[in-house]
Amino acid sequence: MTAHIIGGLTVDLHDGPIRTEYSRSHFDGKPTARLVIGQGSDSIAIAVSSSPAETLDQLLEAVSELRAWTATQQLVKRLPEVA
Repeated sequence: MTAHIIGGLTVDLHDGPIRTEYSRSHFDGKPTARLVIGQGSDSIAIAVSSSPAETLDQLLEAVSELRAWTATQQLVKRLPEVA
């Protein structure tokens, strides 16, 4: 199964907020789960209701990689510039 992208977009996480939401579908009453970035009209949700555990493991791994990259960038900023 591949991700179903509904309109391409880019979101800058900046300082969040990031949260999870759980509810029931308004269409069929099935349980739903979402990862929500931002708030109000400035938010995006990633539905994970039908995602297998392996897909969420991939998401976790990708976030870990991004965290490591961000930490490296913070270290690079502290280094003196070399001519």
